[in-house]
Amino acid sequence: MITNPSEPQTQPPPASPRPVRVRIPTVRPRWAYVFLAINVIVFIAMELTGGSTNAANLVRFGANFAPLVAAGEYWRLFTANFLHIGILHLGVNSYALYLLGGEVEALFGHRRFIALYLLSGVSGAVLSFMLTQGLSAGASTSLFGAFGALAVYFYKHREMLGGFGQQRLISLGMTLVVNVIIGLSPGSRIDNFGHLGGLIGGAILGWFLCPVYKAVNPFERLYASAMPGPKPELYNGEIMDSNSLSKQSLNVALFMVGLIALTLLAQLAQRE
Repeated sequence: MITNPSEPQTQPPPASPRPVRVRIPTVRPRWAYVFLAINVIVFIAMELTGGSTNAANLVRFGANFAPLVAAGEYWRLFTANFLHIGILHLGVNSYALYLLGGEVEALFGHRRFIALYLLSGVSGAVLSFMLTQGLSAGASTSLFGAFGALAVYFYKHREMLGGFGQQRLISLGMTLVVNVIIGLSPGSRIDNFGHLGGLIGGAILGWFLCPVYKAVNPFERLYASAMPGPKPELYNGEIMDSNSLSKQSLNVALFMVGLIALTLLAQLAQRE
């Protein structure tokens, strides 16, 4: 075939790149189940020594009670997250910890999940201490922290995860709205400030501790066993998570300093 060089040549449109399927590196959840077991063991101990709905027994086991925290019993900001008031409270939080906590640990890894769970629980207890005077307990502060971290994860990786990531963000948003409605309903007796503090703390920590994926050099994968130095926390031979708790140690330390400062400010306000 002969073409006329004076006629404009039409070029076919460039083919759009095909989506590449990669396996997101994950770990098998472990600490989520450890925390769940601790909650159950503590609940049984409370039931055997006066009951989990007995206010005096809750205080004895370390519930968050503003006057006592203001008096210097700061450890209550930590221990309260392992106590539950009644079997229904324990059952709901255990189910959420099994599903939500397991998903966060699988994506973030063991060490970052421990930091997220414990520190977001304390952040919820601190906000509750600042703004309420009642008695509060429960793992829901930590669970809202896991919720916030998971929302940050799907937001940061929304382009990589495509439609699935968008659906998960919408689902998390709807779940949050439902929980807010339940928390604000009359007679709910839910510590909304504790939930809010856990959510904010988990979102902040999740922003820094969120996995950062990068492609793995095939030669690096081939000789990974012989390479010196610590291995990535999450690695499956295709992409790996280049973030870690040690890399974010300064940000985590600053977060803890912020919690201490807020606690001291709340203590001054409580005394006044």
